Amino acid sequence: LTAKETSHQCQYLQVMQVQGAFGARAHQRSMMTPHRLSPNSQVAATAKGSLDQQGHPEIRLICTDVDGTLLNSQQKLTPPVEAAIKAAAAAGVPLVVATGKARGPWVQDVFPRLDMDMPGVFMQGLLVCDAQGGILKQQDMEHQVVLDCLALAELHGGIVCCAYCGDRILAVELDEHTERLLFYREPVAEAVGKLSAMVGKVPMQKLLFMAPQPTLDQLRPLAEELLEGRASLTSAINGVLEVLPFGASKGAGVAWLLERLGVDPQHVMALGDGENDVEMLQLVGLGVAMGNAAPKACLAADVRVGTNDEDGVAEAIERYVLAPRGLSSLPSVTTVAV
Repeated sequence: LTAKETSHQCQYLQVMQVQGAFGARAHQRSMMTPHRLSPNSQVAATAKGSLDQQGHPEIRLICTDVDGTLLNSQQKLTPPVEAAIKAAAAAGVPLVVATGKARGPWVQDVFPRLDMDMPGVFMQGLLVCDAQGGILKQQDMEHQVVLDCLALAELHGGIVCCAYCGDRILAVELDEHTERLLFYREPVAEAVGKLSAMVGKVPMQKLLFMAPQPTLDQLRPLAEELLEGRASLTSAINGVLEVLPFGASKGAGVAWLLERLGVDPQHVMALGDGENDVEMLQLVGLGVAMGNAAPKACLAADVRVGTNDEDGVAEAIERYVLAPRGLSSLPSVTTVAV
């Protein structure tokens, strides 16, 4: 074989491996979990008369979580996921991110590669921005709720509190817990001492309790009792419990944005892996749980795909967006005579 022919043959094998991997994982999951819509989604989609051959609604927009979903466990956007998103956009199906994170440094790592020109949902739906980062919607916490949370953390002990304030993260002190935020390419946390002194001076969208997970497991019922009817709690990763304005959620933020865009939720595919994705997965016509998803996310979803380390987002886009349109993000295969 010439060097060129050898290169072509290697590319052919790589494509076959990708196709085989997607197919094998899909078959394994289909044997375990039927791929069908929840009854409510099925009825709503049928009423609009726009189901594909698999019985799923026609997808016109993709809404994805970031950590544990769009990015792999090394916080990387993989080439197959990038290619699938671009192929969907070329087919007229754009992507919107919906994350618990701030619109921080990670955006510069991800958005340019995807040619993102869509608005996004940040901070568990508390911040909705246009494509340039301009604020479309912002929801802040009540001052007394913040003060009560800080008092609870101090009383319990062993808990670090962080407040998300736009593009800033304020912390009582910096330690191994706040250092974890750097891995996710969040804004660098600032140690300000007593956070209570900042209440009323800086708008705060959400508050984080950070501690070992067993400590947070003890704290959560106390926080739920203290904040009942005044704030909402959620979790995205181990070791972090988030306090949001009452009734707020990522799903609520997505619903607000979809209404602004004039997009029917029944024609949206949402992907997620955490407890904080539950409302979003329940909102849309096709909720997709990642293979690494938490139990609550799995229960809220309609179908399940591979993990974020198996390019699960690409798998979902191939299956539910591109395939019904007779398209694929995989490179065309050209055989070479040997």
